Amino acid sequence: MIRAKSFKYVLLAWFMILITSLACSINFGDDLDNDVSAEQTLVAIQLTQAALESQSPEEPEEEPVEPEEVPDVNYEGISFSFDGAITANIIPTTIPGQNMGEESMPGETYPTHFEFSFINYAIQDHFHTPRIIVYPVDEYRAISPYASDIIDSLLQALSDHPGGGDMSQLPFLPMWNAAQVFSAKVEYFDFQNGAGLRYLTMYGQALYPVDNQNLFYTYQGITYDGRYYISALLPVTHMALPHDGGSEVEDWDDFFENWESYINDTIFWLDEQEPSAFTPNLILLDNMMSSFHIDR
Repeated sequence: MIRAKSFKYVLLAWFMILITSLACSINFGDDLDNDVSAEQTLVAIQLTQAALESQSPEEPEEEPVEPEEVPDVNYEGISFSFDGAITANIIPTTIPGQNMGEESMPGETYPTHFEFSFINYAIQDHFHTPRIIVYPVDEYRAISPYASDIIDSLLQALSDHPGGGDMSQLPFLPMWNAAQVFSAKVEYFDFQNGAGLRYLTMYGQALYPVDNQNLFYTYQGITYDGRYYISALLPVTHMALPHDGGSEVEDWDDFFENWESYINDTIFWLDEQEPSAFTPNLILLDNMMSSFHIDR
């Protein structure tokens, strides 16, 4: 377009020079010369006009269109993306529901839901299997009063924003026959059409040192319309933590006696660590969870 515009100016300049030179050569005393000069000038004008008309009109430059991002996972109206540093691939599955009745353990009753399993997750040797679960809220409430209470506790937490601590009771699904030993690095953030909180925690049936075999990241969230509950259970490690904390305890009685001091110091230490100090990086896990969109 710049060349076309410059060419027009060159033609115009050439035309002006031609007119001037022809005018200077006219002899007003000679009618024949005047006629020849006039004819030459007319031809020059016609040639210049034809050249200008042959140039295509300039078109405004179009702004580049950003390509629409395609989620890495899209299953049954549930979509999200993940970083390759977290996992190589994710496999979605529909898990049939089961209602084992009031006499069973709370975790044995659940509705049909969706589970996302991780292939070649960043951590291989861990007590927990990495997964993300999406539950339908109304169906879960209808068959489990225990789950209904946990869903209500999440809604309350999203309003009050409680922090972590020892023997904390932050909302968590699925239900296990174990207690939440502590919670640390508690943060609240939204996903594409919902809200939730993430934290690091351990579950156990007894007091146990914080280690890389049991520590995990969880995100507990709910869609804005209250129809779906998201639960992420993702192992994390830190190079400064022992792999198996129990193997480093020499005196269990002394450990239990000093538990409160130990766990509070450990929670403070965990809260002070940079997200990048963990494997996987907590920021990458946060980004994955914030990319969730449930359209069902």
